[in-house]
Amino acid sequence: MSVTNVNKELGKSEITLRGRRDMTVSGVEEVVNFDDEGAKLRTSDGELFIEGREIKIGTLDTDRGIVNLSGRINGFYYTTEDEKQKRGFWGRLAR
Repeated sequence: MSVTNVNKELGKSEITLRGRRDMTVSGVEEVVNFDDEGAKLRTSDGELFIEGREIKIGTLDTDRGIVNLSGRINGFYYTTEDEKQKRGFWGRLAR
């Protein structure tokens, strides 16, 4: 699933997590990858990896760059271009 028709003047991304069950992310430029165990989002602050179980996209607002996810959120982290280059082979494998 790829979303590219997103307003590029979004500013910084923001994450709201409610009870490890509902997550809202703003500043989303593209949904790079998504399945029931997680998502990879390109945001204005870098790539955001979300890991969990039974993950579902509830809202995908491409005009405002907002994604709402539900399910069991186990963790999330950002990477940047610099960090991807430092990870070498394993970083490329995770793409």
